[in-house]
Amino acid sequence: MKAPPRAFALPRSIQGIEGEILESFDARVSFVDLGAGGACVRLGYNRELGTFVPQKLEDASDMIRTSRMLATAVIALFLARPAAARAQEAAPPAPERPTLELSLDEAVKRALENNVDIAVEKYNPELSDEVIRVYRGYYDPLLLSTVANNSRTTPASNAFAGAANVDTKTFTYNFSALKSLYTGGNLRVDFSNNRGNTNSIFTTVNPSYNSSLNANLSQPFMRNFRIDSNRYQLKVAKKNREISDVQFQQTVTNTVAGVKDLYYDLLYAIDNLDAQRKSLGLAQKLLGENQIKVRVGTMAPLDVVSAQAEVASREEGVIEAEAALADAEDAVKRAIFPSNDPATWALRIVPTDHPTAEPVAVDVPAAMKKALEARTDVVAARKTLENADYNVQYTSNQKLPDLSLVAAYGTSGLGGTVIQRQGLGGPIIATIPGGYSDALSNIFGRDYPTWTLGVNFTYPIFNRQAEASSARAKISREQTQASLRRLEMQVAAEVRSAGRSVDTNYKRVESTRAARVLQEQRLDAEQKKFAAGMSTNFLVTQAQRDLALAEVAQLRAVADYRKSLVDFDRVQLAGGGVTTLTSAASRATGAATGATGSSATGTTGTTGTTGTGTTGQNPGGSS
Repeated sequence: MKAPPRAFALPRSIQGIEGEILESFDARVSFVDLGAGGACVRLGYNRELGTFVPQKLEDASDMIRTSRMLATAVIALFLARPAAARAQEAAPPAPERPTLELSLDEAVKRALENNVDIAVEKYNPELSDEVIRVYRGYYDPLLLSTVANNSRTTPASNAFAGAANVDTKTFTYNFSALKSLYTGGNLRVDFSNNRGNTNSIFTTVNPSYNSSLNANLSQPFMRNFRIDSNRYQLKVAKKNREISDVQFQQTVTNTVAGVKDLYYDLLYAIDNLDAQRKSLGLAQKLLGENQIKVRVGTMAPLDVVSAQAEVASREEGVIEAEAALADAEDAVKRAIFPSNDPATWALRIVPTDHPTAEPVAVDVPAAMKKALEARTDVVAARKTLENADYNVQYTSNQKLPDLSLVAAYGTSGLGGTVIQRQGLGGPIIATIPGGYSDALSNIFGRDYPTWTLGVNFTYPIFNRQAEASSARAKISREQTQASLRRLEMQVAAEVRSAGRSVDTNYKRVESTRAARVLQEQRLDAEQKKFAAGMSTNFLVTQAQRDLALAEVAQLRAVADYRKSLVDFDRVQLAGGGVTTLTSAASRATGAATGATGSSATGTTGTTGTTGTGTTGQNPGGSS
């Protein structure tokens, strides 16, 4: 007995589609022709039951062929729905953000002009200049002056006081100049003057002008001769100024490298989001096809649940990729914009440069030589070693005895009205006019010279303080020299590592490109086998997932290759790295890669190598 025809439920998605009604035998059954690959399937539609029923099938092969053509026709009708109907189901588009088209050169230029790290670092050379001025100010001449008027009345204490109450008035005006010498000595010149007036009868010059001009020199010849405390500090300040310039150059170099890395991270984040959306689109397409097959009765409902779970997982990947893109944009904005402006954060940055991953030859020995000669941290370390040498020189000098030459020369003069009296204290019989000019004439005529020449010698018996300071300075210098050797080894290792990274990342680019092509071919084969009934929903989903992993791995490899070229150039010129700028981008790209990697964990245990192998190539740590 022949089995009755199998009924197929009419899916809601195709209810209302106009078919070509051929004939109607009664109120319950209509016939519809559906084209499938050039063939015509004759189906009866039961209006009461809402099912398609194949009519008058001759044998089992006809039934199977009819069932397959029916499934194909239903899928075709679903995909051929009017665009307007599908648009009604879509969510309303988000409002457009203002965009900024940004090339790599423009990003670097903006960073050099606006980057806050450079803005902070550029003050250090200026501060170092002011420190140099402080120590140079020690050698500035110092002018002193004293102007005073004094009046004093004293009672007579003896017969020679000259008056019952002696009134003395003195007007003083003194001037001095001091200068510290670059040889460690000191020079002082004093010009002293006073005008005196008294009522004592024993005074022979009244008013009187007393003036003197004296020069004093003190010059060490052992301790503090070649170097002293101020000259040592001045040398260190000048060397620190050079170090500040080198550090500023290092900041600029690292900032440029960091901006380039951020630019490439932004490119990766954009491409990664596109890859995640593509993967989501494939999962949604498969889900739609599976839902149609379940409705027409050719697939188990469990396969739809599996496809829905895959769509949800890939939607999570899209969400994380969108967040990673926002983080990458913010990292670029922080590097190229000068202030915290809401309009700046609202911009959508559109990169205009898309560098290719072409092979670049690296000369590691030449790069090592260049880095050891000119890299900023090596240059700064050598200058720090020079500062240690200055410290050794100064502390060694302080162990010497203090032997100083002391020399002084001066003249004095007196001027004023000379009073001649009759006898001692008698009446005035004559006056000889005079004044301040007489005193000056005596000074510059060197009428009354005085001079001093001597040596001062000081020697501490044990001198343990100076000995200990000198020993500490020598130990510190040896430590600094050892640190320099360690840094040179570190620099050589960094250059070699950066050179290997260039080669390794280019090999990764080639490998991941080949893996992506093979995964595309695998997915195409699985889809064709699935359409022919020779594959499963799980295998198609797995192939889609592995293709997404391969695409993300290729994008990551290309981004890492570009960044490794930037890093190879940077390690030859500057130390310190670019962690300040790239930390946000590393989190962003790590999150994007982690989103894809997390979706692969579900298939690792089943399929074996594809998901795990791609995850193993994920350079999340290197970014």
